[in-house]
Amino acid sequence: MGARDNLVAAVTDPVAFSERLLGIDLWDTQKEILRSVAANPRTAVKACHASSKTFTAAQAALWWVTRYPDGIVLTTAPTQTQVEKLLWNEIHRALPQARSRGLSYPKANQAELRIGPSCYILGLSTDEGLRFQGFHGRVLVILDEAPGIRPDIYDAIEGIRAGGDVHVLAIGNPTAVGGPFYDAFHRGRELWHTVTISAF
Repeated sequence: MGARDNLVAAVTDPVAFSERLLGIDLWDTQKEILRSVAANPRTAVKACHASSKTFTAAQAALWWVTRYPDGIVLTTAPTQTQVEKLLWNEIHRALPQARSRGLSYPKANQAELRIGPSCYILGLSTDEGLRFQGFHGRVLVILDEAPGIRPDIYDAIEGIRAGGDVHVLAIGNPTAVGGPFYDAFHRGRELWHTVTISAF
């Protein structure tokens, strides 16, 4: 296998992308999350604080826009501060590492990395599901602090799933005993690939 084939293989597989192109030593659950994002329309991850779920979501976001020239990633959280300080902090931390290993990404704004007109990562916080309308094609939606995101936002995201190849990654602490994130692990479990990161 030549250098070009190795590069294609690394970009095609999110685990290889993180390990070979970003230099990250992944553990098994991180690999499971990344592979699920690639293979399943819906992935839900519940875990304690500081368990690498947000770090892994950042890798998924960068992989998506590297893998697909028309890839769009939308990230959201209950507040704009959470959008910028959590997942986008991890994206900003990963970019210099990626550049040091030969990946060429443009400079990111506080919550936007635009590679091209139809290839970008965009962070937004909203209490209006309408803001998720109008995105079509190959889209990855990352819900950070997912238990705090309103049910109508989940409904709006389901609406855009009808318009293309849309995958959803919801991550959060299991702090609420109701709502769409809770349902992903209970009555709606057949619709989601679920991952639990133990505190131990």
